[in-house]
Amino acid sequence: MGEADEETARGSTAAKQGGYLFVVAGSLALVGIPATPGSASALVGVAVADLVVALLCFLLPWSRWPVSRVAWVSLAGFAVAGFSTWAFDGFIGGTLPFYVLIFVWLGLHQAPRAVWWAAVPATVSYAGGLVLSDAPPPVMGSTVVGVPVMVTVGLVISRYVRHLQDAEQQLRAQERWRTAMVSALAHDVRSPLTAIAGVLEIVGDDERVPAHLRPMLDSATRQTHHLTRLAGGLLDLERVEHGKLQLQLEDLDVTEIAAGVVQLTDPGKVTVDIPPGTTVHADRDRLEQILLNLTNNALRHGLGPVEIGARSEPGAMVLAVRDHGPGISDRDASRLFTRLAEGRPHTDSVGLGLWIVRILTEAHGGTVSFENTDPGAVFLVRLPAPA
Repeated sequence: MGEADEETARGSTAAKQGGYLFVVAGSLALVGIPATPGSASALVGVAVADLVVALLCFLLPWSRWPVSRVAWVSLAGFAVAGFSTWAFDGFIGGTLPFYVLIFVWLGLHQAPRAVWWAAVPATVSYAGGLVLSDAPPPVMGSTVVGVPVMVTVGLVISRYVRHLQDAEQQLRAQERWRTAMVSALAHDVRSPLTAIAGVLEIVGDDERVPAHLRPMLDSATRQTHHLTRLAGGLLDLERVEHGKLQLQLEDLDVTEIAAGVVQLTDPGKVTVDIPPGTTVHADRDRLEQILLNLTNNALRHGLGPVEIGARSEPGAMVLAVRDHGPGISDRDASRLFTRLAEGRPHTDSVGLGLWIVRILTEAHGGTVSFENTDPGAVFLVRLPAPA
C-alpha cells in the first residue's frame, strides 16, 4: 500500500470513528429527554443534528479524500455543542465532555496544525454559547481554562500518534530494505554454490581420491547442497509473503528425511525414533528445512539428546522434535514463532528459525506448536494427511 492509499484509508477510518462519536452524542441527547422534559425540543434538535452529521460521516466517500478533509466535520460538532450550551442556559456540564472528545478524535487522526486550527472555532462555539445564554462571569471565565486544556489534550495525542506513525514508516522502510537484501543475497549466493557443488561432485566421482578424504568430501557436498537449499528457502519466504510459493508435494519417507537432518546437524546428539514406512505428503526441501530448523533450535537452546519422532493422528501426520533442556518460559512462549524473536542470552540465534518453520508449515496447510515436557520441550508440526 502506497502513502496515498494509506492517507485515504486513514480518512475513511477517521470519518467512521467520527460517525460513531456523533451517534453516541445524539443517543445521549435522546436519553436525556425524560430527565429534562422542559428541554425536550432542544434535545430533539441536538439529537437530529448529531445523527445527520453521523450519516454524513458514514455515507460520504471519505476514502477518496485525504484525512485532513475529515477535520471539517469538527465544525459541525462545535456548532452542535455551542447550540446545546445556549439551549441549556449556559450549563456546560453536558457539553464540555463532547468538546474534549472532539479534540481527542482530532488528535488521533490529524496533524498538530489541524488541532491548532480547531482551537478558533471551538473558542467561538464555547464562548458564544455562554454569551448567548447570559452565563455569569465565573462560568464565562471557564473559557480561558477549558479551551486551552482541550487543545493541549488534542496536541499531546496528535504528537504521540505522529511519533508512532513515523516509527512505523521507519520499520516498513527497514523491512523493505531487509527483504531486498535477503533476496539479493540469496540470488548472489546460489550461483557460486551451484558451481562449488558441481566441482565437489566431479571430484567425488574421481576414483583417485584417497579413501580417508571421502568422508570429508561427502560432508562438504552435503553442506553445500544444504546451503543451496537454504538460499532457495530465503527466496521461498519472499514468495510466501507475496502468495507465490509453489510446493512440489509428494509422498516422502520421514525416516529418510530425518536421517539426512541428523547428518547435517550433530549425529552424536540427535536420534531418530520413527516407525519404518512412515510417510508424509509434503515438499521435500521445505520439510527438510522445517526439521532442520527445529533440530538446530533444540541443540542451540536446549540440551541433548534431541529426538526426532513422528506419529499418525486422524487426518494428520505429526512430526515431533524434543530436547531435554529447561523448557520454554512464559515470557518467550508468546513470541516464539514470530520474526526476529530473540532466544536465550549468549546464543547465536538471530530469531528467524522458528518463524521460518511456521511460515513453511502453514504453506503446507499445517500448524506448529510446542509443549513443555519434563524435562525439555517438544515442537509439534501437524501436516494434513493426503486426501
